[in-house]
Amino acid sequence: MNFIENIKEKNQFPIIFIGSGITQRYFKDAPTWEGLLIRLWAYVYEEEDFYTYFHELKQDGKGDFQINLELAKKLEKEIDRAFYRGELEISHLEIKTAHKEKISPFRRLIANIFSNLDQREGMEEEIDAFANMIIKARFVITTNYDCFIETCYYNKGAEIGVNIGSVGLFKRTTSYGELYKIHGSIGQINSLCITASDYEKNEAKLALVNAKILSNLTESPILFLGYSLTDENVRALLETYSENFPFKISEAASRIGIVEWTAGEERILNFMAHDSTINMHYTKINTDNYLEIYKQVAMIDQGYLPSEITKYERAFRKIIEVKGAQEGLDTILTSFEDLSKLTNKQIQSKNLVVAFGDNRYVYRMPNYTDYIKDYFLSTDEMPVEVVLKFLFSQPSSTPIPIKKYLKRVSNLQGLVKEREAFDNRRIRQEGFWERNKNIGISKKDIPIFKCATNPKSIYDLTEAREFSKLNYIVLNMKSFSLYDVASFIKEILETKSDETISKTEYRRLFMAYSLLL
Repeated sequence: MNFIENIKEKNQFPIIFIGSGITQRYFKDAPTWEGLLIRLWAYVYEEEDFYTYFHELKQDGKGDFQINLELAKKLEKEIDRAFYRGELEISHLEIKTAHKEKISPFRRLIANIFSNLDQREGMEEEIDAFANMIIKARFVITTNYDCFIETCYYNKGAEIGVNIGSVGLFKRTTSYGELYKIHGSIGQINSLCITASDYEKNEAKLALVNAKILSNLTESPILFLGYSLTDENVRALLETYSENFPFKISEAASRIGIVEWTAGEERILNFMAHDSTINMHYTKINTDNYLEIYKQVAMIDQGYLPSEITKYERAFRKIIEVKGAQEGLDTILTSFEDLSKLTNKQIQSKNLVVAFGDNRYVYRMPNYTDYIKDYFLSTDEMPVEVVLKFLFSQPSSTPIPIKKYLKRVSNLQGLVKEREAFDNRRIRQEGFWERNKNIGISKKDIPIFKCATNPKSIYDLTEAREFSKLNYIVLNMKSFSLYDVASFIKEILETKSDETISKTEYRRLFMAYSLLL
């Protein structure tokens, strides 16, 4: 099973890192980091001088990352100087405005470049699939300046909490439906991180960003798109992650996937890889078929979007903080068990609903199978108010166990009509055995039944019809061991479908058993 199939199979919202390769894939003339610097260089210098200066720095022993930072530093100084001298005009920025509002001309120029990118033709289907995938991300981390990700959320009607730089670090969030733009955004000009001094200023803040991100990384698979893993901030984050990773190498590789663009490759090729400089094992995914990756991840379905978790969490917290401060909140018992004590397996087997609102309207009537399973299988009794309302909604002739609620109903105040219906049902059930003494049993089956020793052995007889077996068990229930009857009833309730449990002969069976308890 490859990395993407594994994400889909486990149905886990991934954490997705989006790099500049994604912007370059979908927009004409979207620059790489070096391409951006060359374009900026042309505003104040001859282009050939760029390469001369680059190789001078190279000869000084600097790596490409450090060289790019130095080039950006030089460009910031020269572009700002040219702008304030009136030698360079920058769209959407006047000298007076830049001075009064302390807007960086250098960064305004960068923002203009990314604001005016044109979408590539013929990529509409893939971009739509990208949007369908990205809204399934637990949260998104990007070093991109542009607003492509936010636009994708908007086009799908999904909300996204945008955190630029260190913004959002001290907000209480669920870390679902969040976007972390760790290098800034064109929506906030001065936030753009590109020079050495920018990285230095952000270093302390990004340590906090990384701490917040790292606290969630071990809980979700991680997918990188549009990255070559050359960014120092991202590498520092992953190095810390790998140093503290609590899993084996094979599991680490299954949790981190890095998609590398391979021109023309329609297959999705998976290889286990290792980056020795940060000691990280991961799955390398070579493909040009991004559409298929997007479609697979978009198939993750947990019944809600990550953005919806954050939306409801904020609303829920607001209700608690505002109303709770006034001691005005009511708790409404809508479950018959303490949910905090349920195991993961038990939660998976239950149909659960989380709701909050006006308690006049938060109510869900159980159906017959809900009621009957709770009656015999649950250790926590259903609230008596719910019992009475349920019974009041059922025809009085329908056999429904009520015996274990007799005392609680007698002590209850209010619900007059419901209590009267309960009493009428109790009186009617006193004649249960007399009314059912002639229920049908095939005469040819009786000799076979008499050879069986307990309800289970009778029920398992394949040569007898179902109604005949169940009716015989009902009429002879008092002659069987109560333990055997209880085991038989429990097995029926745990293994049979709701449709089967609701049949008349099964209802009669449960009614008879309840009268023996």
